[in-house]
Amino acid sequence: MDEGRKERLFHGARNDALFDLWSLVHLATGIVFGWVMDPFVALVFMILWEPLEIFVLNPLAMTLFGTEFGYESWRNAVSDIVFDAAGVGIGYYALRALVDAPFTLF
Repeated sequence: MDEGRKERLFHGARNDALFDLWSLVHLATGIVFGWVMDPFVALVFMILWEPLEIFVLNPLAMTLFGTEFGYESWRNAVSDIVFDAAGVGIGYYALRALVDAPFTLF
């Protein structure tokens, strides 16, 4: 791999934060998924998203566009899963109790 490409692919430190703006995105997505899906299916889908984000989408985005997407540590990925689970719980148990979902998936 040439040095310019290597520098572009690996120039930044991984996101190691337990809470960041993406945590709120994971929480909100979890709420929506928990509202319209079975909670087990929603959580499995969201857990499987993290390795896809780290191992597939980030290298692809870096290679094609030179951007960092999903360039995170496992610590950050696990905290995202915690926010996903909290969101699914809120969506399934709290939001469904207040408002019927407009449709259901799975």
